[in-house]
Amino acid sequence: MAGTSSTTAEIPEDESPEFPATNYRQPADELGPRAQRTIARIVEATREVFLTHGYSGTTIDEIARAADVSRASFYTYFPSKREVLFAVGVRAVNDTSRLLRRLPTAGATIVGLREWVREYFVLLDAHGAFVFAWTQAAHEDEAIRTAGMKGHLELSREFGEMLAESAGKPRSDTTELGVAMFSLLERSWSYAHLYGADLDRDALEESATACIWGAARQVPGKRR
Repeated sequence: MAGTSSTTAEIPEDESPEFPATNYRQPADELGPRAQRTIARIVEATREVFLTHGYSGTTIDEIARAADVSRASFYTYFPSKREVLFAVGVRAVNDTSRLLRRLPTAGATIVGLREWVREYFVLLDAHGAFVFAWTQAAHEDEAIRTAGMKGHLELSREFGEMLAESAGKPRSDTTELGVAMFSLLERSWSYAHLYGADLDRDALEESATACIWGAARQVPGKRR
């Protein structure tokens, strides 16, 4: 990921959407294996706490307890809650971008798109906490909103372009299409997570698939 020192990124930097850099207390390439394991534990714990309490409801003490580290250990690696949010986001954005690049092939058939939607819901099982923590934080923190907006819109444009390619229908509103489809998937997943057995997740995924299939093949209207 361009401009970030995160130790969690797994795909080449020049292939990832732009995302705010994680400002560790020391350069990532100077961290030993033990420090990297501690960082990974903190990041995973943060994801779990965000899912339960959201961004504003999460404290450093709660993250430290969930990660089984001291408050001082947290600050050894991260200067603030904002920075660990960025670290959580790096993996989420990379994994999402990787899945999007499979969409032109997967989305060419309704069966393939259905499987892709299932995989996206599985991805949200891991990263949904970040999605909603980021949205909440962006409403409350202008710096976070500004830092993340470009990357979010770029990822949305990529989603829209991949959908248009899968449908064989070029269009000019790919960013808007991507924002709408991300919103559909994320909100559907959030209700499946919130309501549990009271919602049939398979049926929800089927409905989301039908919506995406139709939207990708609809001729967009003229912009005003």
